[in-house]
Amino acid sequence: MRRLLTVALVALVLGPTAARAQSHAIYGADRYFSVDAQTETRSLGAVVAGYVRNEGGLPARDVRLRVERLDAGGQVMATSVGYVFGIVTPSSRVYFEVPGPSAAATYRVSVLSFDWINAIGT
Repeated sequence: MRRLLTVALVALVLGPTAARAQSHAIYGADRYFSVDAQTETRSLGAVVAGYVRNEGGLPARDVRLRVERLDAGGQVMATSVGYVFGIVTPSSRVYFEVPGPSAAATYRVSVLSFDWINAIGT
């Protein structure tokens, strides 16, 4: 929670242009999580759905995902944020759904942030 508050304060101080250009992802998150996702078209639009698997040794909560819409050249055209609800225990996977920023042929999904749960539950 403190991390999110810090990010929000930095965004307010730097203004919308600087905040949009920065990434606040946790470096190395891809070492601890793998993502298997596909696009589904529903009546209300595109949905990116799939599973996040915890490859780390501790349970994780508050897993936040970045979903990027890519053009044919692989450039990011739009970004949205989604969440994995619940706790992702080690060696398990949890289902997620994120409304796509808009319809696209290709999306890239990555873990943006998460919180480890240590042995005493914090």
